[in-house]
Amino acid sequence: MRDHTVVVGFGTKGRAATQAACATGLKKEQVVVIDPSAKAVDAATAEGYAAVLGDATRSEILKRAEVQRAKRIIIATQRDDTAVLVVLTARQLNRGATIVAAVREEENAPLLKQSGADEVITSAGAAGRLLGLSVLSPAAGLVMEDLIRRGSGLDVVDRPVTRAEVGRSPRDIEDLVISVVRGHRVLHYDDPAVRTLELTDRVITVVPRAAPENRRDPQR
Repeated sequence: MRDHTVVVGFGTKGRAATQAACATGLKKEQVVVIDPSAKAVDAATAEGYAAVLGDATRSEILKRAEVQRAKRIIIATQRDDTAVLVVLTARQLNRGATIVAAVREEENAPLLKQSGADEVITSAGAAGRLLGLSVLSPAAGLVMEDLIRRGSGLDVVDRPVTRAEVGRSPRDIEDLVISVVRGHRVLHYDDPAVRTLELTDRVITVVPRAAPENRRDPQR
C-alpha cells in the first residue's frame, strides 16, 4: 500500500476523524487503523478498514501499517504522552507524510509540534471553547456544532480555485471564503496578499451540504 492514511487510535476521536475524512472523499480501502485494543480493531474492520493490532509507539507495528509509505497520519491516542511517542516514531519512518495529532491538554501541543506533527488539535480546549460560546450565544454554538458535524447542514470545504475565479477577490466569489491557501501559507480572506485569487490557490469555504461539487478530493 502507498499514499494511504494511517489512523492511530480508533476510539471516539479516531473513529470520528476517519468518518469525516471518508465523508470528504477518502476511500476506505486507503485507510489503515492501528489500535492496541482487539475490540477497536474488530470495530474498524467491521466498518471496512484495514486494521493492525498493537502498540503504535513501536516502529515494527507502524511498519506493519506501512507508515513509511503513507501520505497522511492521524494520531488520536487516549494519552498525550503516547501521542508524542507515536509522532516521534512515525516522523522517523516517514519524513514527508502529513501528521495531524490530537492532544487533551493545550500545554502539550508545542511538544507535539516539536516532535514532528504538522497540525495539533487540542480536544479539551476546543470542547471548552464551544461550551463557553454556547452558554453565551446558543445560536452561535449551534452553528459551530453544525460545522463540526460534517454533512449535517453546513460544511467547511477545502477546494482548488476555479478558472472562473482567477483574478477575483475572495469576497466576490459565490462561496463564503474564510481563508486562502497559497503555497504553504494559510491566509485570512481579507489579507492584502490575497486581494485576487490565483489558479494555484486553494480556498477554505463554508458551503451548504447540498454542494458536493465543491468538495475536495483528498486523493489528489
